Amino acid sequence: MIFSSRTSWHRHPNRLSELLERHRKSGAHIYDLTISNPTECGIVYPEKEILSVLSDPEAFPYKPDPRGLISAREAISLYYRKQNIGVDPSNIFLTASTSEAYSMIFKLLCNNGEDILVPRPSYPLFDYLAQVNDVVLRQYNLEYDHEWQIDCTSIANEISSKTKAIVLVHPHNPTGAFIKHDEYSNILEIARTHHLALIVDEVFIDYPFDNDHTRLSSTACQSDVLTFTLNGISKLAGLPQMKLGWIVVSGDSSVTREAAERLEILCDTFLSVNSPVQVGLPHLIKIGESVRRQIQERIKKNLVTLHEHMTAKTSCSLLNSEGGWYAILRVPQTKSDEEWALELLEKKGVSLYPGYFFDFVNDGHLVLSLLSDERTFLSAVSKLKAYIDSTA
Repeated sequence: MIFSSRTSWHRHPNRLSELLERHRKSGAHIYDLTISNPTECGIVYPEKEILSVLSDPEAFPYKPDPRGLISAREAISLYYRKQNIGVDPSNIFLTASTSEAYSMIFKLLCNNGEDILVPRPSYPLFDYLAQVNDVVLRQYNLEYDHEWQIDCTSIANEISSKTKAIVLVHPHNPTGAFIKHDEYSNILEIARTHHLALIVDEVFIDYPFDNDHTRLSSTACQSDVLTFTLNGISKLAGLPQMKLGWIVVSGDSSVTREAAERLEILCDTFLSVNSPVQVGLPHLIKIGESVRRQIQERIKKNLVTLHEHMTAKTSCSLLNSEGGWYAILRVPQTKSDEEWALELLEKKGVSLYPGYFFDFVNDGHLVLSLLSDERTFLSAVSKLKAYIDSTA
């Protein structure tokens, strides 16, 4: 066999993707509640201003820096400083995406066959990233009891002699749960005891639904456990097409220095972030503020629509969430999640995610994006509710 086992993925379309493709080819109207690309859902972008930023002559000379241009790293440091978080630009590393950031950190920390702890439910991307980096995933649980909580006992139980790090998603995707101070204290103690690093994904941190003093702020200033904090302008500024993310390295100074030196060589091997977006980053972050406000307004309005429809008289309920771009519906387990998703698409033209896509342990969950335009969202939720109530 000429190909590596790292890329031996199951590549056959599932029933849901096949049905969706048939609907699209037939020209049938689809109410898309899976959309997560802000550039395709009616958000207004200042296109001329963005293009002007990218045409800055300063971007033409090639000035490679494995950590990223200092002007870009200073812009990221300013982003944190506005939140009263001090981040030294020398501890920031630019990547082309959060996915690349994960891949870099997995390479930095893990030998072949060593493992990383990730939450369950979770985003399916981790499986692919682990496989191409020869890393084993072990799962700890998120539990729901009126709100989502990290099961710290399950973290401790999953640690093996080969475990190198714990992945935290803050707020979590798709549950929208922020890490609480008490949870974080417990996790820090576990990490110290077992000499583990923390990898904290904060790409949705600027999208809370409300304020809560029990929540942790960014981990970018963590000064004890070796921590890699991930973010980028894909969500922060609603600019996924610009392909710029970053890693902030923090923790004990001696370990942080070693991690940074090794990470610099890794980044120097690829030099993946293009110059125009680095040069333009200070302006793109500022421009992105108006985009972010639009997204925040959109997701909050759609969340209100969901709350209004999911009353005590309906067969499905809305699970509590604290932020992010997704919502989770609990539906009757009279059918599997896949069957609900197939029927809603086939009979009502409503496209959403079955819970198994995010590795929910049990049936009874449908996941939908809050990013769809408000008219589409209202129509889709009305059709969804009516169908579930009539067939449950």
